[in-house]
Amino acid sequence: MAAIAGDFQDHIVRRYDAPMYRAMLEVYGDQIHPGFVRAPDDDLLTASSRPTARLAELAELRPGRHVLETACGVGGTARFLADHHGVRVVATNISREQLAIAAERTRPGAAISFEFADYHALPFADASFDVYLCQDSLLYAVDRPQVLAEAFRVLVPGGTLAVSDILAIEAPAGELVDVLGALSAPGFWSAADYRAGLARAGFVELRTEDWNAEVLAGYRRIDAEIAARRDRLVALAGAAEVDATIARYALWLRAVAGGCLGWGAFVARKPGAK
Repeated sequence: MAAIAGDFQDHIVRRYDAPMYRAMLEVYGDQIHPGFVRAPDDDLLTASSRPTARLAELAELRPGRHVLETACGVGGTARFLADHHGVRVVATNISREQLAIAAERTRPGAAISFEFADYHALPFADASFDVYLCQDSLLYAVDRPQVLAEAFRVLVPGGTLAVSDILAIEAPAGELVDVLGALSAPGFWSAADYRAGLARAGFVELRTEDWNAEVLAGYRRIDAEIAARRDRLVALAGAAEVDATIARYALWLRAVAGGCLGWGAFVARKPGAK
């Protein structure tokens, strides 16, 4: 199992460090997430900033709070939190290439530091942060209970966890079994799995928000944007990489449209008082 876990994480890092990922910023901009699409002409950055704003609202961020963001992508969420909520952010990732891009895109003097760290084993002292936040990335965790245990450990008593993720909502059948395995080798948690996992980790006062109605339109918009920019992406990363990316997003669309995957947010508190 350890070898499988290591192989999968290596695969994810290679994908994130590849030229195709930098090319995909032409599609996503700063926010590398499905979006809340509100109109046919919504641009993807606007749409994908909405779930970030909602997760920050659920976390009840206040100026001066110390936030840890794990799996930070290229820093779009960290910049949003610092700019709109006045918080201090430590943003972490296991992709050094993404961290380099994040630093390039962040203005000097921003209340953000970018650090290499694996969310399974965080290099921070106990009770270091007021808020732990992670967007749509725990589906790649090879040991989610360990990730949640680390989140609990680094939060101060009374600290807040705010997580969104792609979720299992129906058991797959037929070809969709293989589709889900191709998307996330560790497998997907359901909302019930998250509630149970957070409780086992010691969190209390859980709030769950169902975003299932948003996810199909979000992935459709991503798929359309990739197709519209195909020539530009090929120039940046090559036809083979672009076609592989198109094929991967087709799998996401099949899984979501087939009723197997949804989306949701979870907010919980570490017991105690600050």
